[in-house]
Amino acid sequence: MTADQHNAPSIEQLIDVIGNSSVGITVTDGSGTVLLHNKAQSVLMGGEAGHLRDRILVDGTKDGLTALLARLDKEDRFEHVAVTYQGTGGRAARVNAVATGSGDTRRIHWVSRPDIGERLPIADTSTEDPTSDAKQWISAVDTQPHPGLAPTAEREDILREFYEVAPVAIHLIGVDGQVMQANPADVALVEYSAQPSEYVGGHIRRIYENQGLLDDFLSRWDEDSPIINFRANFVTREGTPKPVVIFSTAQAEGGSVSNTRCFVFNDPEPQRERDVVSSFGWPA
Repeated sequence: MTADQHNAPSIEQLIDVIGNSSVGITVTDGSGTVLLHNKAQSVLMGGEAGHLRDRILVDGTKDGLTALLARLDKEDRFEHVAVTYQGTGGRAARVNAVATGSGDTRRIHWVSRPDIGERLPIADTSTEDPTSDAKQWISAVDTQPHPGLAPTAEREDILREFYEVAPVAIHLIGVDGQVMQANPADVALVEYSAQPSEYVGGHIRRIYENQGLLDDFLSRWDEDSPIINFRANFVTREGTPKPVVIFSTAQAEGGSVSNTRCFVFNDPEPQRERDVVSSFGWPA
C-alpha cells in the first residue's frame, strides 16, 4: 500500500470506514431527518431510525433533538454533549456534531462515542473480561446488520462531505504504519494544517508520545484487534502532548489487513492518567 496525501479515501474506503466504524455516525438534514447512519449508531439507538425526533434525551428531556438543533443554529458545532439514545436497548453516549449549509442544503454530521467505562486493550496484569462494556460494545457493533440507510456509493456526496467536515479526527493507517489518509480534523488535531505533507504519507510514529504503545497498537492492527475507549497522548508538530481518546478497528478481508479505521477524540478529561498495556510501565 502507498499513501497519497493529495487524495481523499476512495468511495470503497469511505463506505467501509464510516459504515463499519466503532463509533456511531449519522448524517441528517437540518430538521433531523436521517440521510444515512452506520451500524454502530443502530446499536446506540437500539435499532434503525429515519428521524432523530424522540430518539435523543439531553438532561433528561425527551425533546433533546430540538435543544441540540437550537445549539447548532448558534454555534455550528459542539463536542462531548451527554445524551441518551431512546429505543430498545438504547445507550448513553457523548456526541460531537457540526452543521453545514443552510435551508434546504443544510446537513448535520453527528458522531457519537459510546459512554463506556472500560477499554481495550487492557493491561497485561488483567484477564480480558468478555462481559466488560468495551468488549460488549465492539461485539455488538461487529454483529449488528447494516441499516437500510447505511453508507453506499449512491450517497457518495454525503460521505465525502462527512469526511471533510467531520467533528472528529479520522485517519487510515496501512499495515506498515504509514498514514494513508487523514481528514482535516485529524491534521488540525496534531497541528499540521499548514504542512499536511509532513504528517500524511509519513509514519504514524511521528504523532505518538508513547512509542512502545504504538508498537503494541501496530501489532494489534495487523491482527485486526480493536482499540476501544483508549486514552493516550499524541504529540503536536511543536512537540506538545495532546490527550486523546481512540476508537480504532481494522479493515480486513481474507485475513489480510489493508487499513485501519481510526477515530480520535479530544479527551474531555485531559487530566486523567493515560492508559498503558504493560504492568512494568512499558510501553513508556
